[in-house]
Amino acid sequence: MTEVTEVTGLACRREGTGAPVLFLHGHWLARDWTPLHEALARRFDLIAPAAPGFGDSPRPAWVTGRDDVVLAFRDLLDALGVERAHLVGYGLGGWLAADFAIWSPDQVASLSVLAPFGLRVPDHPIADVFIMNPAVYDDAYFNGEPVDGAVPGPGTPAQGGAEAYAARYGDMGMAAALMWDFRYDLKLERRLPRLGVPALVLEAEQDRIVPVEHTARWADLLDAKRTAVPGGHAFPLTSPGQTAAHITAFIQGVQ
Repeated sequence: MTEVTEVTGLACRREGTGAPVLFLHGHWLARDWTPLHEALARRFDLIAPAAPGFGDSPRPAWVTGRDDVVLAFRDLLDALGVERAHLVGYGLGGWLAADFAIWSPDQVASLSVLAPFGLRVPDHPIADVFIMNPAVYDDAYFNGEPVDGAVPGPGTPAQGGAEAYAARYGDMGMAAALMWDFRYDLKLERRLPRLGVPALVLEAEQDRIVPVEHTARWADLLDAKRTAVPGGHAFPLTSPGQTAAHITAFIQGVQ
């Protein structure tokens, strides 16, 4: 049984052997070890931290923006003795993974972004996840086919109990601290093409949170392979096998 351990202040779960893969969660799922994690851990040394302020990771006073979160992830890899890792990020985690690659390219073997946040695409905004009515979660994230126990936002106290509600509310509060004022980074337009790392962009066939125009733009800027997975924005949960297969094939092709 793998224990969740504290490393440099971050709650982090690590399983598997092989090439190191740093998996960065989005604005939700910070506490979850999902079937996608399980599938990736069968192929790789999977490192899945909860970002500062998310899950069981405390938020130090010095963490005020995405750059500080990236520094925390760098410290984590250093503490684990990992010199270079493949980065995989979902949603907000995709944005953070790109930031990591921009600021620490020597530590990045490849970059895989899953329905990433971070770009501004005129006339095609990402859904405002902070004002979304819990009544539309199932439709917006799962296209009407929800996964039991998966709540994309704070939801209501009735969904998992008051303790789970408080935890989800805290996660969304930290997500807001990272992207409330700036829902996108205009500098990504210039910085992503300069990365020069192998990249993969995964999108949902019918994403109602991140419009397809965003993943198309990410692929253009990164000169990356772009692949669609069945389902909605929650495709890492609803199609974990296919998602893992695409990520695995890509990373193995890079090695």
